[in-house]
Amino acid sequence: MNNIINLYNRDGATLSLSRGKKIDTITNEWYLTVDNDHKWVLEHCRIIGSPENIEAIDPSGGPFLAVGDTIRKYKIIKIVDCTTLWLSERNNN
Repeated sequence: MNNIINLYNRDGATLSLSRGKKIDTITNEWYLTVDNDHKWVLEHCRIIGSPENIEAIDPSGGPFLAVGDTIRKYKIIKIVDCTTLWLSERNNN
C-alpha cells in the first residue's frame, strides 16, 4: 500500500501526497506537502470554484489537480482545500 505519491512540479519542488485518515472503505484523505525550500508553491496555489465547492487546485509549477482526475490507481473525489484531497481507489469498472 503506497502512503506517498510523488508529483511532478515544474518549479523543482518536492511535492507529494501523503495518505491520511480513512473516510470510508475505499476513500482516504490525502495531504499535499512540499519541501521547506519551496513553501511558496502552496502559498501561491490557485483554487478553482468556490470555497464550498472546490473543483480544482493549481499549485505554482503544477500539477493542476481537478475532481475526477486520476492519480495512479486513485480518483480525486473531493478537494477540501489547497492541501487536502479525498482520493478513492479505482477498481477499473
